[in-house]
Amino acid sequence: MVDLTSLIATQLPRLIAPWVPAALWRVPTAERVAYLTFDDGPSATLTYPLLRMLEAADAKATFLLVGRSVQQYPERARAIARAGHTIGNHTLTHPSPWRTPVAEITRELALTNHIIANITGTKPALIRPPYGQLTPTMLQFAQAHGQRCLMWDLAPADFLSWIDANRVRHHVLRFIRPGSIIVLHDNPIAADAVLPVLPPLLRDMRREGWRFEAL
Repeated sequence: MVDLTSLIATQLPRLIAPWVPAALWRVPTAERVAYLTFDDGPSATLTYPLLRMLEAADAKATFLLVGRSVQQYPERARAIARAGHTIGNHTLTHPSPWRTPVAEITRELALTNHIIANITGTKPALIRPPYGQLTPTMLQFAQAHGQRCLMWDLAPADFLSWIDANRVRHHVLRFIRPGSIIVLHDNPIAADAVLPVLPPLLRDMRREGWRFEAL
């Protein structure tokens, strides 16, 4: 039942985290609190359903938004902010940081900060590198702008075509720990894996004493 990609995407950050303390990989706590994060939004099809599901579960989350998508769906971005969720910067066009010139990554981050602040009224305090490709440039940009690079310690790889809701559920329940930062996606490619599993997963975990907060 364990997918190799999901396993690597969860265990590798746990190994790397102590060596890159400037980034946020997990919140240190002994309490049963976890942090849902949704990359790639806002989207035409998932953002509003996700907001309704989170509200029904009395859960808060963190949405890492792509600047161009914020420009395309400004009301969805504002709805995320109005609902009390945290908004972060996921670059302007979601390029690969490892293959994009430093000046271009810096430009994308700066423009996205500006777009998000103008449209939502909130300056993003967090930056998440696309594909988890953290670079010194992103760490330096975050520090210079009073932000922090956000990573994760639990990734069910919901964006893969063969990952269904059952696999997402199994992976989360197997690897969750206090303070876990869980990466999911506000992206149509993840719809079949995320939308069916989120309400029952949040309901069952809340019954076991878990709560979900925004970063």
